[in-house]
Amino acid sequence: MHRLFIQTEAILYEFRKHIPASCKTAKSIDRNDSWDRVALFAKDDGFLEIAEQLERMKNQLLTAAH
Repeated sequence: MHRLFIQTEAILYEFRKHIPASCKTAKSIDRNDSWDRVALFAKDDGFLEIAEQLERMKNQLLTAAH
């Protein structure tokens, strides 16, 4: 479970390097918002793949926790 969390944070870190600082997704990542919030902004900005990935990771962590 811990590994999945670290992997997801690493994916966000790498993704952030490649998007404009002015987009809502970048600002959300920079604020260290929850994955749900980042995914919401990512959808708005058209980054559907990362939004879906964040949702999958969150669901996997929730499943593993129960």
